[in-house]
Amino acid sequence: MKKLIILPFICLAVISLRANDIVCVQDTVIRTVVTVSETDPVTGVVTATTTETEKIIPIKNEVSSNIAFDGADYNFIFSWKKKKKLSPHWTGFGMGFMNYNNNDIPNGSLQLSRSHNFTLNLFDYHRQIKNSNWLFVSGIGFEWSRYHFRDNAALTRIDGVTRFEPAPEGINYNSSKLLVYYVTIPLLMEYQTSGIHVSGGVVGFIKYYSKSQVNFYTDNGRVVQNMGRDLNIRPIDLKLRLQAGINGIHVYGYYSPLSMFSKDKGPDLRTYTIGVMIGI
Repeated sequence: MKKLIILPFICLAVISLRANDIVCVQDTVIRTVVTVSETDPVTGVVTATTTETEKIIPIKNEVSSNIAFDGADYNFIFSWKKKKKLSPHWTGFGMGFMNYNNNDIPNGSLQLSRSHNFTLNLFDYHRQIKNSNWLFVSGIGFEWSRYHFRDNAALTRIDGVTRFEPAPEGINYNSSKLLVYYVTIPLLMEYQTSGIHVSGGVVGFIKYYSKSQVNFYTDNGRVVQNMGRDLNIRPIDLKLRLQAGINGIHVYGYYSPLSMFSKDKGPDLRTYTIGVMIGI
């Protein structure tokens, strides 16, 4: 019984000694032989001098483990490649200008210079796909959109349907606008290389505030009037997003494949946006 207990320890010691012998680093020796011939000017006898030099070049081996079993060598090379750590480009502050096709929307022309959105993306979640240059990106952000209309009309709900209603006779709107505020959740794929990044996907928009508002002047001064809050705007919407940039500065674009308003409950407004973001 004691022999059976001692035998594994003896085998382990023999394997360790054998591994140490094989792992030893051997040096390469280069021997150089130089022969110099000289002639005596008096006797004319030629003499030769031979010089030998040796140069030792060490061999650089990788970190390895070498085990001999039944006359055969088994090598185990251990190496760890440092994975590239990629950071997403979702968080940041941005501003964009919005537009939509208003050809079939009476009294719905947009003032492009005053119609804009502000974006503040605070949180992100990302996952690198293996050790590639691709990232899956999600997170949470906020967007505040302001649409300013050119015509003397305002968005309001009449008989359950949202429409652009012209101003009453004798009233000229100084400003007519729609405010819509969202929480945004992206589902994007991002590719990065040499400081350049490109991403695309869909972004979900969850509405938490909306209001149509006008202001105008009368003989009694300036009047600010709310034309409605529940305007049949979709509570949950989605937009397609494309983004490209260098380091922390990028250009983004949105396109809405769906109308801002619920089906048959308002004008068919399919918005698109172009803006610039600065990462934080």
